[in-house]
Amino acid sequence: MSNINTEGLPPEMQARIADIIEKAKANVPAQPTGIVPVVPGNVPVPTPPIQRPPSLMDHVIALRQEVDQLRQQVAAVGQVSEAVGNAVGQMYAMFQQQTTPTDTGATYSQNFQEQVTDEDY
Repeated sequence: MSNINTEGLPPEMQARIADIIEKAKANVPAQPTGIVPVVPGNVPVPTPPIQRPPSLMDHVIALRQEVDQLRQQVAAVGQVSEAVGNAVGQMYAMFQQQTTPTDTGATYSQNFQEQVTDEDY
């Protein structure tokens, strides 16, 4: 930077350019973006990724994923309901078989219904 020819410039401009050059020499050169800065102790600090606002396509993809998850949940609920219904049906069939009378005589409820009561309450 010392080979800059400022002879044809006005003195104010020459002073200003000289001042800019001196400040540039005094400052540490800026690191280009994407380079990991080094802190004292020679431990590199990773730069955080650049956050960009979500686009319309990002929203559409997220909504499709949510719809797919909900579809899977509805299918799972349907399968559980069907399994519970089948289990209840099997239990009902089990108890239905156990409660059929084994003897040929009348059951308690049939005997009770056949009793004639002449009493008025």
